[in-house]
Amino acid sequence: MIEIEKTGKPAIPIVSGRFEEDAIASSRAFAMPDLQFVIVPRIYRNLAPDLCVSQTEAVIDDIVEVLTVDKAHGRRERDEATAVERFEGEDRWDAILRMNEQWLMRDWGDAMVLHPPTEEAVAELVEGTGLGRYDLVCDMPPGFGLATVEKIAINAAMAGAKPEQMPVIIAAVKALSEVGEHGGKSLLMSTSPHAPMLVVNGPIAKELGINPRSGLGPGRDNEVNITIGRAFSLCLRNLGYWYPGQMDMDTIGTTRKFVHCIAENEDMSPWEPFHVNQGFRADESAVSVFITDGELDVQDQGNTAADDLLKTIAYGSTFGTRGMGARHTNERLIFMPPDVARPVGGEGYSKQEAKQFIHHHANMSLGKLSHYMPIDDARVGQQWQWLKDRTEEERLNIEVPLLENVDRWFIVVVGADRAKTLVMPTGEGASTVGIDQYLP
Repeated sequence: MIEIEKTGKPAIPIVSGRFEEDAIASSRAFAMPDLQFVIVPRIYRNLAPDLCVSQTEAVIDDIVEVLTVDKAHGRRERDEATAVERFEGEDRWDAILRMNEQWLMRDWGDAMVLHPPTEEAVAELVEGTGLGRYDLVCDMPPGFGLATVEKIAINAAMAGAKPEQMPVIIAAVKALSEVGEHGGKSLLMSTSPHAPMLVVNGPIAKELGINPRSGLGPGRDNEVNITIGRAFSLCLRNLGYWYPGQMDMDTIGTTRKFVHCIAENEDMSPWEPFHVNQGFRADESAVSVFITDGELDVQDQGNTAADDLLKTIAYGSTFGTRGMGARHTNERLIFMPPDVARPVGGEGYSKQEAKQFIHHHANMSLGKLSHYMPIDDARVGQQWQWLKDRTEEERLNIEVPLLENVDRWFIVVVGADRAKTLVMPTGEGASTVGIDQYLP
């Protein structure tokens, strides 16, 4: 609606009730805070046609009024931080708990205990990078707040980060801003459970102790992984305005929004590291950001030959849906454990050849992949219109590649022992940013 308004044409969004706060936050973020809208109770997407008609007819007078009367909506003001906030209690711990209580009510935290971002703590984190305190790193999506070094350091301090971790955190923030055309904005604001995944490559992964093995879970071994991921997610929340109900409209949600950070297991990989595929040297450090949308454990229970191991991954990857729009942008991120990667590489497969093999064997019924969107939906691309003349049985018997081409598959070698591969749907490609430029 904002893009239409920019052309000089009045636009009145019809907003479903749960999305009112999202509409307000989005109009602020996209530079039209006074955008007017009307509200209906139900979301249209899966609503019966007669209910779509009736709830729209009920707001026709409201639409006319918004178009003809200069009347502002009553809008909740965003809670803003003051330069310094002071909390007192019976002792320091009690004061910290009071800080947490107030800041969680403002939705600044993740419901786990925040560390106080004192002036001393923030200054120490700023010293962990070669940038100046007020240097601007990027506009952080999806709400495009200004991510300065100081603001990143404040959120990193709340996560309990250490100065030496700051270059990775800054690079990850920058990488998110370069995902797709708008920093993955449309995916992050989706009602599906999209969330960033951070992968670190290069010497800094070992220097910091980022776990490349069972690195996505809790515990002592993953302290660094968790801290970096948490610092990034707090930046995403407080600089990107990625608040639940405001620019984050998940239907159910996902634990991946406690953002995960992991290192590639370069020592046990038969191939070049992922950041080398992205144009970096092996001796450089870099972080990649993927926008993930689910995950599946693909188990192999005894195959040892490369072709068989790869077929297991290919067959296991065929879940979910295939886009039916004008362009098909679905992707898959494969976290391949060494017990799969090394036998495959040992038989002479390059990483690109492994991806080609998986792509060739990852086929599925077009009827099953496309069922999620009715064929007469206006968003279905012209190249799929011929399906209207096919019966459901005929559609089910047509096999198509899961993804558009081999470049939509990404392989990163991570994990401990056993042939258990993690496959995640992703979107809008991977963004990789060098870390070394942010070192002190």
